Amino acid sequence: MKKIGLAAVGSYVPEEKLTNGDLEKMVDTSDEWITSRTGIKERRIAPNHMHASDLAAKAAADCLAQTSTRHHPQLLIAATSTAEKNVPNQASIIAQKLNLSPLAAFDLNAACSGLVYALAVGWSLMQTQGYDHTLITAGEKLSRFVDYKDRATCVLFGDAGAALLLSADEPEHEILTVELGADPSGADLVVMGGMGDEFYFRQDGRNVFKFAVEKMGSLIDLLKARLGLKDDDRYFIIPHQANSRILEAVARNKRIPEERFISNIAKYGNTSAASIGLALKEAWAEQRFTKGDYLFLIGFGGGLSWAAAAIRW
Repeated sequence: MKKIGLAAVGSYVPEEKLTNGDLEKMVDTSDEWITSRTGIKERRIAPNHMHASDLAAKAAADCLAQTSTRHHPQLLIAATSTAEKNVPNQASIIAQKLNLSPLAAFDLNAACSGLVYALAVGWSLMQTQGYDHTLITAGEKLSRFVDYKDRATCVLFGDAGAALLLSADEPEHEILTVELGADPSGADLVVMGGMGDEFYFRQDGRNVFKFAVEKMGSLIDLLKARLGLKDDDRYFIIPHQANSRILEAVARNKRIPEERFISNIAKYGNTSAASIGLALKEAWAEQRFTKGDYLFLIGFGGGLSWAAAAIRW
């Protein structure tokens, strides 16, 4: 099997911050209520003129700036659930903005699991189609679909972009295994972007929470079993940043030290497909990992979808 790894990570967040204090002036809520139930203190909001593709393109430019010209991507997969157009696809818009040509380009929507879904698909196509370099992006402008009169959901989301470059050119951070799945029986538990009443984000919070805790725990067990890892081996979990209480529950249920979970949800909120990339970029910059560590990227979201990937640092 062809050895493929992670060559670079990029990210972008808008400048404008929407704090819990700001939300206190908009709806019946409080900083204490939001923080205790979600772990979120602030989130970034893109201006009206900035689209999800702009966020993704800026993150992709950041990612590519860290690599040499020989890493020109031959494939671009754009993960998004908030694309501003149906046609052209977001991947082609990003490629045009960055003058990336020629290449294959398409979009993928697996909601909050999207970045890891795209990583898995890109990794597979590199194995079967001979691509040497693949660019994965996640651009999400969730503020477009947030009802800022709904106190239960408007506190959750922020806008952001993230990007990963996969390479078969002497990759240092090897992708070891991936896992994808979905439970369509729960497809109506998370809804966004439909007609009429379904345009704004809505979810069955209680059942989504239970799903996320159970699925993340089972995916951690699955990756550990596939790689033959023991509890005292050095592995870190970079999960979708949906709610800090989900991470706390998984840590408690699986008896995993909380410091093994990489989280920046307090600063950015839930940025859907971009969230794992944002957290990975920050942890990499902070030099949280050492050679030989294992990273578990775990996404879960609407669909109900899930995705996991293991990387050896």
